[in-house]
Amino acid sequence: MDYSQPWALYARNIGQRVGLLRPVVRAYRKIFNVDYEQSFDNAVHGAIRDGDTVWDVGANIGHYSLSFCERAGPQGQVIAIEPSPSSLNELRSCTEQAPNIHIENIALSDQEGTASFFLNSGDNNTVDGLSRASVNDDAEEIAVEVHLGDKLAEKYMPNIIKIDVEGFELEVLLGMKKTLLNEALHTVAIEVHFLTLAQRDNQTAPAEITKLLKASGFKTHWTDPSHVIAQR
Repeated sequence: MDYSQPWALYARNIGQRVGLLRPVVRAYRKIFNVDYEQSFDNAVHGAIRDGDTVWDVGANIGHYSLSFCERAGPQGQVIAIEPSPSSLNELRSCTEQAPNIHIENIALSDQEGTASFFLNSGDNNTVDGLSRASVNDDAEEIAVEVHLGDKLAEKYMPNIIKIDVEGFELEVLLGMKKTLLNEALHTVAIEVHFLTLAQRDNQTAPAEITKLLKASGFKTHWTDPSHVIAQR
């Protein structure tokens, strides 16, 4: 099922408005004993080959980076890309024993320069991010380095890319158009943050994401309503 289609977006929006979307999703996971991201996790890890260079875009504190490194083996490498200073120390601590993990303290987007990044205050369940919509009201605003994925690919050409960037998925992809066309890249795995995209008034982004991936030579498959895998 393609969850970027207009009818799927309409159904999702209706479910959010009436407060049924999250209860339905929770009930589905409980009934069928499906953990959040389980199918996505399995698909991403299953796609990693020995010796692959894996980009972990939105690495946070390094959970995926470590498991990706194990899958890629001693000849592979993981590029952990994380702009948040509040996650950086834990990311470094978590990965310091893994020499094949390289940390890039930047954000990827469709431009070069700097961008506003918001740091949440207090102990809460929201995450830091580039969008004011994804943080609490008193979040601190700082400047972070922003780069094109195509520029980073000159240093580390990826074979697989995982993207979790809290509603900036399309901008990340637009900044790596040349990289997407490179045959060395065989898999792109994305968490699509529909709610944040809607809050940013960018409801068409999911369809644009799948269109761009297909135009770049990938076949797309949604592992669940929030995650899409693209492969050659």
